[in-house]
Amino acid sequence: MKTTLAVSILTIAGVLLVGYNILTRHQETVHLIHAKIEEEYATQRAQAEVAALVGQLEHGRKRLPGTPDPSWLVTAVVALAEQEHLRFTTINQESPRALQQFTKLAATLEFTASYHQLGSFLDRIERSERFIRVEQLEVTAPRADGEEASIRVTLSTVYLPPVRSGGGA
Repeated sequence: MKTTLAVSILTIAGVLLVGYNILTRHQETVHLIHAKIEEEYATQRAQAEVAALVGQLEHGRKRLPGTPDPSWLVTAVVALAEQEHLRFTTINQESPRALQQFTKLAATLEFTASYHQLGSFLDRIERSERFIRVEQLEVTAPRADGEEASIRVTLSTVYLPPVRSGGGA
């Protein structure tokens, strides 16, 4: 009977040891699966963030000229001015100025306008889907009633060259 009891105890101990090893390996597998799931979630979140940033970048790029040509700026501004029935007396395009990672494009425009027209024109520039910055604004008051003010405005934008993809080792 003692032998049977000893064999039973050894058998139960062996079964428990095998069961413990199987359970431990199963728990390790579960932990690995959870880690892979978390890693995949992190990858998907990162991909979604990158996609959102690329979308913002593309939206921003659409607001900028496609070439480093100041005529883009003049064309955009003249289109906005025509909506206010403004006529320019002088348009001077500045030479493109290369800076660190972009090129600054600028133009100085002169015209006459009522204060209301000027305000509406500046509002159109600010709300434009194009990125245009007012660098300088000079207003000379009318000399007599009924005359319009003389306006000189310098506007600018930037050209960003296409991003070069860094491939290869």
